[in-house]
Amino acid sequence: MTPSLTSAEDIDIVDGRSISIDHDERERSCLHHQIGLPHEMLEGSLLNDESEKSVEKYLRKTLEPCLDLSVTQNSNKLPKSGRTSQLVQCSKQQESLNLENIASHVIEVAARRKEMEILVEPIGFTAPRYDDTLSIDSERSQEVGSLEAASDKNRRMYIMRHGERVDFTFGTWIPYCFDEFNNYLRKDLNMPKKLPRRQRSPEGWQNDSPLTNIGLFQAKLTGEALLECNVRIDHVYCSPAYRCIQTCISTLEGLNSRHKFKIKLEPGLFEWMAWYPDGVPDWLSKPELLEADCNVDTNYDPFMSVSKLNDCIKETTEEFYTRNYETARKIIETTRGNILIVAHATTLDTCTRQLIGAEPRSTNELRQVIHKIPYCSLGIVEEVGSGNWKLVEPECLPVTHSKNPRFEWNALTAT
Repeated sequence: MTPSLTSAEDIDIVDGRSISIDHDERERSCLHHQIGLPHEMLEGSLLNDESEKSVEKYLRKTLEPCLDLSVTQNSNKLPKSGRTSQLVQCSKQQESLNLENIASHVIEVAARRKEMEILVEPIGFTAPRYDDTLSIDSERSQEVGSLEAASDKNRRMYIMRHGERVDFTFGTWIPYCFDEFNNYLRKDLNMPKKLPRRQRSPEGWQNDSPLTNIGLFQAKLTGEALLECNVRIDHVYCSPAYRCIQTCISTLEGLNSRHKFKIKLEPGLFEWMAWYPDGVPDWLSKPELLEADCNVDTNYDPFMSVSKLNDCIKETTEEFYTRNYETARKIIETTRGNILIVAHATTLDTCTRQLIGAEPRSTNELRQVIHKIPYCSLGIVEEVGSGNWKLVEPECLPVTHSKNPRFEWNALTAT
């Protein structure tokens, strides 16, 4: 079980693509090695604090170049008690250091500082913005009125990618998480405690993966941030993929609107069919979703049927852009107010690219874009005139976190 569950450990996978994200990290590690400085020092984090001696050793090493400055230059400016204290301190420091190595060490530290200046840029001061959700006691509350006024005046469409999915996190998970009777067995705390019943189980989960628990939390966190920013949602649309439905529900929970909306499942919002040569995945049926307590709109008539989506198996990149754009345009034309769409990484670009007047991207350009759209990314377009839309900065902050590989307890038994 172990190799399969850790197969995705070193990569970050976007829907339909596997991409390495370790290039910059390897470059930083290489630079750290060349300079001879610890990683923590360049990143600005705390040094090893296992003991007071380690801290003292680092401070002495860092402050050594300052010790050959003449004490008498500034001693006359201090009161007598201050001069005495300073002389005693300097005397103790000089006794414990080898002054013969100070000159060479000054040169070494200066060289290191020079290289560090290239790697680490000073952080400039930035005035607080209205969308700084960390400054809940700042002047942001004074601008809430203007933000609500803007929302009332201009329609907005919020397009969100789903959260972290089980298959991309654990690799080939199905053979290890179902017994001979097809009963689901949880193998990790980040896996769901249970899965909804479906007609084709476990085969149906192959192309219709659920979210991890982290994925559910990512979505709820995003919804809570939207709530703090006083975002108003009037309509909710979603890709029929189960991971998107789960993301949508968790986002609505964060917005305190879990039971306010019936989610409209729209096959036209599904991702590029070129990634599904066998046709549309076997999604959960509406009765199965209702049994799993998913608040979907059973009366919604989608703009694109599943059978019509199956005809798009050989669609080109441009045709894919047009399909998603036409679906988004029809949603806009048949609704009033703000719209939330939860779908896939590509959706943030394919549903907005032509809407803002740009041409569809090529296949290579699309690949480059989706590499920059992690889980629960949120794109927003705003109507600025009759039929004119533009991309705008989201009101809420993004969610960022590190990878956490699987722990194997027997690693502690190694000799």
